[in-house]
Amino acid sequence: MFKKIAMSTSVLAMAFASSAALATPQTHDIEVIADIPSADFYVQPVSVDTVTLPQRFIVDASDPAAPEVKDMVLKFKAKSAAGGTTGPAIMATLNGPTNMVSGANTIDLNVKFNGVTLVDGAPTSVVDADAAVSEMNADMEVSAVKPGGGYPEGNYRGNVNVTFDAP
Repeated sequence: MFKKIAMSTSVLAMAFASSAALATPQTHDIEVIADIPSADFYVQPVSVDTVTLPQRFIVDASDPAAPEVKDMVLKFKAKSAAGGTTGPAIMATLNGPTNMVSGANTIDLNVKFNGVTLVDGAPTSVVDADAAVSEMNADMEVSAVKPGGGYPEGNYRGNVNVTFDAP
């Protein structure tokens, strides 16, 4: 009887040892981000979801033959005490084309910040110094430009890349 127990114990130990040897290591990459603004200059979204999650246009399809894409308004807070009390305090530049693409179809986008239209590659004053000395709220408005024949059906994706800077 003792031999059967001893043999069973050693067989069990070998089974555990072999299963441990076959275990696959697990590796995880976790992306972490921290945007820590300076006390003198920042342009930050009010909701972090604005820059971490895709923003979806609302499409009014009450008339399926002529759907309308509603303007998108994103809330930001901004401050610039770096440039003095007169002139432009915050400049904005669109980086690259602003459009959405679905297959062969493209829908251009217009972008405004604080009511000022932004142009690709051209730094534009969007906040004057007197308004930016203390933190202020500003809207970024993104609107779809309706093509001549209306909005073509599709699943559109695109990016709006804006750089904010103090002159």
